[in-house]
Amino acid sequence: MLWGSAAARLPLGGGVCYNAGAMKHIIIGTAGHVDHGKTALIKALTGIDTDRLKEEKERGLSIELGFAHLELPSGVRAGIVDVPGHERFLKNMLMGAGGTDVVLLIVAADEGVMPQTLEHLDILRLLHVPAGLIVLTKVDLAEDEEWLALVEEEVRQAVAGTFLAQAPIVRVSAVTGEGIEALRAHLDRVAAAVRARSADGPFRLPVDRVFTMPGFGTVVTGTVASGRVRVGDAVELQPSGRATRVRGVQSHGQKAEEAVAGSRAALNLAGVEVEEVTRGDVCATPGTLRATQLVDARLQLLPRLDRPLANRTRIRLYAGTAEVLGRVTLLDREALAPGESGLVQFRLEVPTALAKGDPFVVRLYSPLVTLGGGVVLQPEARKHRRFQEEVLDSLRVRESGAPIDLLERAVFEAGEAGITMAALAQALQRPVAEVRADAEVLLEGEELLALSAQAVIHRQRWETLRERLQQTLEAFHQANRLREWMPREELRARAARGIPGGTFGLILQRLAAEGAIETQGEGVRRAGHRVTLDPAQEALAARLEERLRESLFSPPTLADLTTAEGPAAREVLNALVETGRAARVSEGLYLHRDAVEQIKELVAAHISKQGRITAADFRDLTNSSRKYAVPILEYLDSIRFTRRVGDERVLW
Repeated sequence: MLWGSAAARLPLGGGVCYNAGAMKHIIIGTAGHVDHGKTALIKALTGIDTDRLKEEKERGLSIELGFAHLELPSGVRAGIVDVPGHERFLKNMLMGAGGTDVVLLIVAADEGVMPQTLEHLDILRLLHVPAGLIVLTKVDLAEDEEWLALVEEEVRQAVAGTFLAQAPIVRVSAVTGEGIEALRAHLDRVAAAVRARSADGPFRLPVDRVFTMPGFGTVVTGTVASGRVRVGDAVELQPSGRATRVRGVQSHGQKAEEAVAGSRAALNLAGVEVEEVTRGDVCATPGTLRATQLVDARLQLLPRLDRPLANRTRIRLYAGTAEVLGRVTLLDREALAPGESGLVQFRLEVPTALAKGDPFVVRLYSPLVTLGGGVVLQPEARKHRRFQEEVLDSLRVRESGAPIDLLERAVFEAGEAGITMAALAQALQRPVAEVRADAEVLLEGEELLALSAQAVIHRQRWETLRERLQQTLEAFHQANRLREWMPREELRARAARGIPGGTFGLILQRLAAEGAIETQGEGVRRAGHRVTLDPAQEALAARLEERLRESLFSPPTLADLTTAEGPAAREVLNALVETGRAARVSEGLYLHRDAVEQIKELVAAHISKQGRITAADFRDLTNSSRKYAVPILEYLDSIRFTRRVGDERVLW
């Protein structure tokens, strides 16, 4: 039992501790019509009564999800989810059926196949449950062998063409115990054949119960959909984004070192109030899951519907343990006929946490009719216009492409900013190591290019971006013939506005490595570009250089120079700075490059001898005034030659 169960409540610090990662875990789910004996069967198999609510006891039917556990003879550890059979509680059945590895389709021998039997079977097919058994319950109430044979034939007709078509039919009675051991043996064989879920990749647990345990605080329960979680791990609740930590883990009524994919788990969360979590939330590794309201998917309609599905129909989407309202946009057709499948976009009314590949079921908003289901292709989608071939092609690749093709598509769709390995792993819901291995193949084939050890960009995006950056640089050089360097941020604003500054730096590094550009500090220029002065400008530059060289540490101001040489002095001075023949110390104050080098030598020698230098020391050292000493020292700080400590400077 998990925390809060009526049968057993283990303290967080007590109980037997087992290593969840050392055994195979599966989830067994029930399905079937109301009052066909699902709960009684589970009690006969496990000794656990999954009806825990007073109302359930009084009415003799399941309303909420019930949970039990069973260790099979082979050592497989099974969590059992008992779902309600009544049509009024179908949404609870939907929340429990997701993540099922093996289903027990239960049919009462005294009634046979009923409406909810068929609807539950439809839902199991839509959710892609991989395996199961058919259990004929209440055989002690059957009229005779002939009647049982007729019921079995009816069941075979109902499951024809489904994943249960070849499943064994096991006759049992929870009252007499008939067939229980045979059922256990069949379950063991089916469970052994089920593929174990990988515990690699990000942890994810859709929450199906939330409660407070006195002395411990908030506890959430659910089936671990992927990954693993340990005591002390940081986790995040979505869609709220609430960060928290796992204080304790239990699985199957026992304190555990960890909970792994395929197991039932209860997590005690630190610092979270019970009101902050609700059924349908997802507990996950931080940064691996984001809430979304636009979801691209493939939707398969049930063939038994009596009318087509119209565009913009209001629906209820069930995925994991969440139920959320929204509308369905048909992307590739005007209407979706019964039995057909189509590419759709769900536009949800509230943010919901979903991942690529998640199965879902869709019901009509009103009346509550099950329409169909499918799988999520893109959980964080952009809003699409209908009938766009580029969009449809992209979704088809997401649907049927090989993992490496999906990775290449994801990098392409990340755009000119590229994408990191961690973000790719999140988008594809794959372990980082697998993503990195596929990326290496594409890097070798040059479909992708590396921006860093952790980030890649698609070659097509890179070529487009590189051409635009080079054209922008060339246009700048043509318009500013006396400026050698284009400010980096100006280039980003003109040609790469949507790219973050850090990523833009990586892009410039790659362009420089390719020999397309050159960088210096915050400046960028086309490779080989140099400022070219005409004869009159060169003569003016020589005169300005001479005046700066003569004045050395007490140079004339810009105002002095423009008065003496005319307005053209400003532009030519800038050219001297761009080409490194002069330095702009502050607004309106310039030094010749020879003066800068002499100042560095004097300051370095003084600091080596005295350990520091002040503005007064510099003034005396250069025989200048405070008017020059302060801005020159600040300039030395700006180029990281010196570093200010209080009112003094030391070498950087």
